[in-house]
Amino acid sequence: MSKQELLQSAAVEAAKGTPPVIVATTAQSQAWSSADTITMLTIVYLVLQILWLLWRWWKSAKTGQVQP
Repeated sequence: MSKQELLQSAAVEAAKGTPPVIVATTAQSQAWSSADTITMLTIVYLVLQILWLLWRWWKSAKTGQVQP
């Protein structure tokens, strides 16, 4: 792996971790408790999972392929 690829990979992984850090920092600065932050992140996670599942079903129905 070249130095450029390593830097690009590190940047991508850092960007993936940024949204939860921003949400947690913002929540703490607005005087949310840790429990409130965890609850909110759980709800966001569940919504994303539901949307992904609906997208997968829609894609499967559109192409006519059954996915495991």
